[in-house]
Amino acid sequence: MVYISKAYHNESTRYESLDNAASHLEKALRIYAGKKPEEADIMLFNVGGAYEILGDLSKDKCRFFAKARALFNEELPLIKGDSYTAYGHTTPLEPVRAEVRKHLAAVEQKYAQAGCSTL
Repeated sequence: MVYISKAYHNESTRYESLDNAASHLEKALRIYAGKKPEEADIMLFNVGGAYEILGDLSKDKCRFFAKARALFNEELPLIKGDSYTAYGHTTPLEPVRAEVRKHLAAVEQKYAQAGCSTL
């Protein structure tokens, strides 16, 4: 997130910061792939959201928006059931699904507006 913030606020080093952010996101995905949870985990949503921001800031919008879309699509089937209970707290899952769908729709719209080829 530090590199994304630097890219957002410092135009002179924006592209270097975007490259560093993308590199760290790829490392996070490798770690995630090593544990590969079979139930809801917000890691994919968070990384997908970060890629969406990179797409907003980058000239390489198509690559970053496509990556975000893939992660949001991977997240949705992991959100199973109506609620999730852990540590004595129950969380309804439909608002989580709705948030993922909202970001997915936004990324698809941005992808089209950027003139990217079919997803």
